[in-house]
Amino acid sequence: MKIREIAPDNYLDQISKKLGTTMKTGAPLPQNVLPKGPIKTNAMVKTTVGKANTTVNKNLLKPGASLPIPTKPGKEQDMEIVSVGPKDVKMKSLDPKAPGEFTVTKKELDPVISNVLQRSRGQASR
Repeated sequence: MKIREIAPDNYLDQISKKLGTTMKTGAPLPQNVLPKGPIKTNAMVKTTVGKANTTVNKNLLKPGASLPIPTKPGKEQDMEIVSVGPKDVKMKSLDPKAPGEFTVTKKELDPVISNVLQRSRGQASR
């Protein structure tokens, strides 16, 4: 059995410098120890993230656009967006053999949207 030596790393220091004052846990953070409990963020970070999510949803959820919706484990099918409401999205399959239109809530599409974004970031970085 080989024993590896774990070298000290300043990863947490770098992360805390990037986050700045947005990371608050109520107590000072000891070096090389993760905080216990949820990390509290200020309102500015929440609004910035909320605006980014809204922008992405507006760009991806447009009538006429298509999204890959999972149909079976490991299988996806492109579905065309017919109309977008305040809380729901009406979609139809591009396959003529498939049934007609169906309605999906925007909350149910969040995993699909995050999957599409991860794929686009992965292809852009290569």
